[in-house]
Amino acid sequence: MVCAAIYFTIKFLKKQRKTEIEKLELVTALQEAELAVLKNQINPHFLFNALNNIRSLILSEPEKARKMVTHISDLLRYSIQFNAQEKVSLNEEIEIVKYYLFLEGIQFNERLKYSIQVDPNTESYQIPPMAIQILVENTIKHGLSLLKHGGEIHIITEKHDDFLGISVTNTGQLNSDSKREGIGIKNLMERMKILFGEFAEFELKNLSEHKVEAKLKIPLS
Repeated sequence: MVCAAIYFTIKFLKKQRKTEIEKLELVTALQEAELAVLKNQINPHFLFNALNNIRSLILSEPEKARKMVTHISDLLRYSIQFNAQEKVSLNEEIEIVKYYLFLEGIQFNERLKYSIQVDPNTESYQIPPMAIQILVENTIKHGLSLLKHGGEIHIITEKHDDFLGISVTNTGQLNSDSKREGIGIKNLMERMKILFGEFAEFELKNLSEHKVEAKLKIPLS
């Protein structure tokens, strides 16, 4: 009787364990599918403007036009590759952001100024692809593009004890009618939640009367 009871107990526990594993596999598959959908919803919004700028520069400034074509190619390649990756190095992301800002600088006709300050200790850290790019794009679309004289963007990365801090500040001002959270930001937050759970944070606030900050906190562990 005792042996039979032990046998059925072990059999029950194995079945229960198998069920738990199947549930975890299902949750993982659903998260991966959700992540893929979110990635595919993010696309460069400035492409048509960039192509129009190239067309206007081909005869007058052919060297600048060639440089723009190269940067657009790099951006599109990165956008395609990022669909197959959950994370990229911060350094890779920063390079793409530089290309993006270069192209937008031409679109803004010198009304856009920017600086990038990267802590060397953060360059190899893994972050969701397009994370900084989306913050910068959001800043331009909902901030600087609304200002007659344009403005400035400053990007800073810092290593803290248990998280990576990424700050994007820009000229402008948030108000109660402008949450400035488009589909790109919402999708980024969903990806962050899938990858890091509740440990990742996003904050958007006014730093002063003329400056707005978007900040990401990405856990290091």
